[in-house]
Amino acid sequence: MKARDVAEFFKELTPEVYTRETCDGFKFGDPEKSVKKVAVTWMATMGVLHEALRRGVDMVVTHEPTFYNHWDETANLADDTVYKVKKELLEEHNIPIYRVHDGWDFYPEYGILDSLAKALGLDRVVGETTKIRVYKSRIISLHDLAKKVKADLGLKGLRYVGDPDQDITRIGLGVGSLGMLNNLKDAMQLGADCLICGETVEWQAARYSEDSSVALMPIGHSNSENPGMKSLSEFLKKEIPELEIEYIETPDPFVLYK
Repeated sequence: MKARDVAEFFKELTPEVYTRETCDGFKFGDPEKSVKKVAVTWMATMGVLHEALRRGVDMVVTHEPTFYNHWDETANLADDTVYKVKKELLEEHNIPIYRVHDGWDFYPEYGILDSLAKALGLDRVVGETTKIRVYKSRIISLHDLAKKVKADLGLKGLRYVGDPDQDITRIGLGVGSLGMLNNLKDAMQLGADCLICGETVEWQAARYSEDSSVALMPIGHSNSENPGMKSLSEFLKKEIPELEIEYIETPDPFVLYK
């Protein structure tokens, strides 16, 4: 199997994505390279790439950019030392990188949003927009919800905005960067008591949350989407059994100082 065959699988899986402008596609490497072992990860960081090489991977499937901007444009990075080091590593080992983003965020059951909901034990949908979904929850305090989310996702810690004793009965999910003010307002319109998201804007959405009665819990972009990429690895094992699939988790980049 060649790298382009893996790409063709994704194009056939979500053909609608490739009929419009999309960031999905090859970001580096030769599509004609023969591949036997594929790594699935949230982001092809240097740490992830070194681990992929250690495992003898031939190709990397990633959810997020490899070169520090949404479209992986590299024209302005030609003299950037960090970019050059990563590029040289990829060239040396001839590693194709294929991005699966637009086609996986909201893919049913296995996608980013559904996988996070499953990891948190949420399954009763009571409202949704194109990007935000709200789930019915048993009554739980905001403090206890934070403890549960931390345990469910194996996090070292997390932050939230709101009264720790506030009762939460409806939980909104906004994976990745969907913790902006408009996302919070959408969750509020759907009756959410709390929006769990990946990342947010502290001076805007966090302060709006503080001034309202709706809590905000940014758990970290990679933390919110790793479950969906792990699901993708399991999905590929079933759908393309002739490939060896390795899941490599992308860790939260922040160090928790206690």
